[in-house]
Amino acid sequence: MAKTAKTTPSIRRQLILMVATVLIVINALALWSVHIYANRSAKESYDRLLYGSALQMAENITLLDAKVFIDLPVSAFETLALSTADRAFYAIMDSQSRVLTGYKDLPSVPFAPLQRQSAEKEKFTPMYYETSYRGENVRFIALGKRLLEADNVNDVFIIVGQTLGARRAAAAEISQMALQFVTVFFFITLSLLLFVIWRVLRPLQAIKQAIMARSPLELSPLETNVPSEIAPLLKSINYFMAQLQNTLSRLKRFTAEAAHQIRTPLAGLNSQAQNAIDESDDTLRQKQLQHILESSKVLTNTVNQLLNRATLTHRFQSHPFSPVSLEQVTKDTCRELVVWALDQQVEIAYVGDSHATINGDEFALKQMLQNIIENAIKYSPKGGTVEVELMVVKALSEASIVLQIRDQGVGVPDQDKEHIFEYFYRRPDNFASGSGIGLSIAKEVAEHHQARFHLKDNQPTGLIVEVIFAAQNGGAL
Repeated sequence: MAKTAKTTPSIRRQLILMVATVLIVINALALWSVHIYANRSAKESYDRLLYGSALQMAENITLLDAKVFIDLPVSAFETLALSTADRAFYAIMDSQSRVLTGYKDLPSVPFAPLQRQSAEKEKFTPMYYETSYRGENVRFIALGKRLLEADNVNDVFIIVGQTLGARRAAAAEISQMALQFVTVFFFITLSLLLFVIWRVLRPLQAIKQAIMARSPLELSPLETNVPSEIAPLLKSINYFMAQLQNTLSRLKRFTAEAAHQIRTPLAGLNSQAQNAIDESDDTLRQKQLQHILESSKVLTNTVNQLLNRATLTHRFQSHPFSPVSLEQVTKDTCRELVVWALDQQVEIAYVGDSHATINGDEFALKQMLQNIIENAIKYSPKGGTVEVELMVVKALSEASIVLQIRDQGVGVPDQDKEHIFEYFYRRPDNFASGSGIGLSIAKEVAEHHQARFHLKDNQPTGLIVEVIFAAQNGGAL
């Protein structure tokens, strides 16, 4: 039973799926990156506002007569008021952590690092931190300022905080804009890629339409312009169609010739039988009956050969090779034909002493040997001998298995040797009975086993049929 090829997902569907997957991954990464960027950008922007407000407060804190004077500018609060949805908190504290002005309960103030900067006379650097205050998340900045007056040095700390509503809204707005852009980009890119996929796969569709538009009997090469990547596929299709055309032509010729070869003896049988019925002379009737018997044998042989060829054709396509002892097959075939050969007053002599095993079809090889040996016996003179020899020939690094069948008949002229393997070919001066397809079948079997067929002249007379098999790695010599 012929195996049914499994259907795999279409190339178009696979390409669309892969392209969509890649686009989704790329756009997801882009959205994630934009989200991170939006949060960082909003954080840095509003941190600058906090820092600017703290600096303005610090600029208006002075030390006079060892006392700290604070005159908070309106602009510092106006800066924080740019974000109308947020609330702001502040406190001015001295180096003993006492609140000089502002909110007295600000949480998580980093006194320790601020006092360390003050004690070590370092330059004050702003410190940012987030904490919950009055039910909301608030981001604070802590900034120190060193006040100098004659011999007095006093440090103060400015704490300014702002709720996070505005910066979250800014980040969300940037993310929303990015989402809209990515969505539009995704669909535009996907549409363009779908068009590209359709464009790239269009040659395959053109090949399909060109094949479907043909009649079942049209096997001429496809003439379709295709890209260089698809050209090998088109070449393979054209090669297959050429092979199919050749096979169909051979089958057509073979069928016509086979029908002719069967109809002719049938017509002769019918005519001879009718003549035998009408013949009153017993001697002539016996001759006519003898002719009927001979015609019947030829017809039987032809039909058997046709059936054998049909069987071999089926085996060529379905039967796997297995190790075959070529020596044993040859001897068995000679034994099976020896009685029939003796009836023809011809002897069969197996003179080989080599051992060879090849991978092949034992039934087919036996049919090949039988046809060659029968043909040799048929054209051998009475009292002649057909020699069969199996040899292993080694030349340089290569070894070959050579099977020779040598007869002592009249031989085959050189001009006929190239035609002797054609179906139903018979020389005009050949009056021997036969189907004319035995050697053709033998050659098909040899070619199926990658073997070569040679015809040589035997000395002093006769024909040598030589079949040469390549020594196989899996075979034993």
